[in-house]
Amino acid sequence: MRMNDVTTRPDPLMSASYGATDIEAQNNRNTWMTMLYLHEGRNRADHPQRGLYTGLFKKHHLWLPGSDEN
Repeated sequence: MRMNDVTTRPDPLMSASYGATDIEAQNNRNTWMTMLYLHEGRNRADHPQRGLYTGLFKKHHLWLPGSDEN
């Protein structure tokens, strides 16, 4: 999936329903976090946070269209 596919909806990470019933939103979140993980190089053996997704969204959330600092 290309990044444009993930960001074409106004808020592709926002679920349209409660719980894990919105599979499209859950898949978009997974794709987004995987992209950030690879972007930071956390898949490399020498990265100090290899295997961790901790802090990725907070660090990169301004990449999302329509995001602001608040």
